Amino acid sequence: MKKVAALLFVALVTIAMLFAAGAKEPAATEKITMSIPEINADSDLACQMLVKFGELVEERSNGRIEVNVFGSGQLGGEADTMEMLRLGTVSIIRINPANLANRGIKIPEYTALGLPFLFQSVQGGLDFLYSDYGRSLGDLVLEKSDGTIRSLYNYICTPARNMFTKKLAKTLPDFKKLKIRSETSDIKIDMINCWASATPLAFSEIYTSLSTGVLDGCENTLSGLRNNKWYEQIKYVLETEHVVGSSVFLMNEALWNKLTKAEQEMVTTSLKEACDWFQAETDKQIAENKAYLVEKGITFTPCTDKQAWLDSCKGLYAKYASNVRPDFISTIQSYK
Repeated sequence: MKKVAALLFVALVTIAMLFAAGAKEPAATEKITMSIPEINADSDLACQMLVKFGELVEERSNGRIEVNVFGSGQLGGEADTMEMLRLGTVSIIRINPANLANRGIKIPEYTALGLPFLFQSVQGGLDFLYSDYGRSLGDLVLEKSDGTIRSLYNYICTPARNMFTKKLAKTLPDFKKLKIRSETSDIKIDMINCWASATPLAFSEIYTSLSTGVLDGCENTLSGLRNNKWYEQIKYVLETEHVVGSSVFLMNEALWNKLTKAEQEMVTTSLKEACDWFQAETDKQIAENKAYLVEKGITFTPCTDKQAWLDSCKGLYAKYASNVRPDFISTIQSYK
């Protein structure tokens, strides 16, 4: 019922925007409503970051722009919200750039950002994404989306992801027969298949699939394990640190063009402030999340055969790094 109500609200906002779009030059005082979906729970820092962004925009626009954040996957999964962004039903989305190819925006370098053991650190990932090289990739979004979606040139990186299992699994051979959840993009499915039996599922299905035995485990950040209460099913964490995750922020182009130049600048700077807040809070929570999970009975095991995990990805690199710019991998790995 909650999801239906959220979708109805967004639909009504979209209809209002379409009527407003009939005017050639919308007045600067015309009310604008932004809808932003988020798959993570309201308690997650990613959702809180978007709320903070909304508060900044509402304050700095003197109420001309209203921002509504729909957390906990109220508006559907990534495929749903990406299509809604194209149509203008939602205004801004946060998405893993590696998943864009499966959502109709094919930028090989963005896809390759999903390769494991690529970013050397969270800061290294951020430094690359905000570099001129990273910005040049963002420039391609508008073209590859047929002019419907633009990059807001703001990014976040999340702490390295680890493997979570219901039964103890300490080495790569232990994972070979396990059913591990993967994201639904091709590169993420292929990545998990390097190590285990990939089971592609929507984010919202993880908890139930763990409890019913559809999954033996999943992989994510410690905050994901905590905030989604997967620890009620998961008992072990293998500290593989296999992926430093990244997100790009995309906006509907038609809505962007309804903003004045000053408002466009305000939106991007407000988002940057919210992203900076997210990174600072994430750093603070790393130790806190681990302590919380230990208290909940989670056992942490260091990964002692990390080279074997990396070696098993050679075919993955050959597949997804073969059509990127020649200096792409070396440039990323130069950022420590």
